Amino acid sequence: MKLEHLQATAPGFFEASGGFTMTVPGYSDSTANKLTKAIIDYIKFKGGDANRINTTGTFRKINGKGRWTHGGTRRGTADIHAICRGRHLSIEIKIGRDQVSEDQIRERTRIENAGGLYCVARNMPEFIAWFAKLPTADKQPTNSRQ
Repeated sequence: MKLEHLQATAPGFFEASGGFTMTVPGYSDSTANKLTKAIIDYIKFKGGDANRINTTGTFRKINGKGRWTHGGTRRGTADIHAICRGRHLSIEIKIGRDQVSEDQIRERTRIENAGGLYCVARNMPEFIAWFAKLPTADKQPTNSRQ
């Protein structure tokens, strides 16, 4: 899919290269970082847009000591926020024995009550199956920047 996406978005590059061939590195879902990257790219290749959300806060030196300060996101914010088929998607990445927290359960409820969709992704095949069932938004928003 990645190679097809690159050829569709930059066809002149491949034509001008005079027979240039390209290999694309594979994807893996063996770690949280690799699964996050694979899901973000998959959504983009399917016509959506996705963004990784940094929820870890910031390490700062305060009074000579290193401390983590709270970031600007709510506790429980999903790892990926995306939009596809006119719908907001929040995707929480969980690998191995990692469990959903109470804050993440509350966040899921907020997202779903607001009309968004929420997924806990543990591996790529399960995410692809969930994604295949995505509904399209009933009403497409109008562009307010005219």
